[in-house]
Amino acid sequence: MPRTATLLLCLCWAVQTRAQQAASPAQTWDQRYAAEEYLYGKEPVEFLRAQIGRLGRGRALCLAAGEGRNEVFLAQQGFAVVAVDVSARGLEKCQALAKERGVQVQTVKADLRDWDLGKAQYALITDFYYYQPDLFPKIIAALKPGGIFIMQNFSLDQPATNRFGPRDPAYLAKPAEVLAAFAGCRIRYYEDTVVQLDEGMHQGAGAVIRLIAEKPR
Repeated sequence: MPRTATLLLCLCWAVQTRAQQAASPAQTWDQRYAAEEYLYGKEPVEFLRAQIGRLGRGRALCLAAGEGRNEVFLAQQGFAVVAVDVSARGLEKCQALAKERGVQVQTVKADLRDWDLGKAQYALITDFYYYQPDLFPKIIAALKPGGIFIMQNFSLDQPATNRFGPRDPAYLAKPAEVLAAFAGCRIRYYEDTVVQLDEGMHQGAGAVIRLIAEKPR
């Protein structure tokens, strides 16, 4: 290949790489959610469906709501749902799914790295496939006494288990970190395991940490 063409290709690659690095989380997820189909499907995480009977009722805060599959399910179960996500496109699809299922969901576009969760406002807080451990104290503070937190996140074993999910250990749940964060709560359920996932692009084995924690009354 001529030297000029090689230099042009290198330049194009460098520009594209810088553009990807410069993209904000909102831009990244807007692009991922751009298609009409739902990236992870329209049905809730199976762990949420299976445990719904022990989650009480009331106002629910759903972190990293994405396209709204879990949020719409909770609204169908009688929760007053607040869905927070950085992606405007994801929240648009959440509202579309809520309309399709005949329920209402309040959506909030915000970056959870700096959004105020408030104090003692929610009976339930959910966190599925978004691991930000510095949120844990804020989650506990935002729960009402007796409120429930439920999460399912990929664990450190996921990169060796399957090709999907984060590769950066910073975004993978660590058992000691999770249990330490909720040491002052009543642990209603804890599991560090591998499950079979059937959630849109999540197909196959998933190494996950599952937790249900209750804030002291």
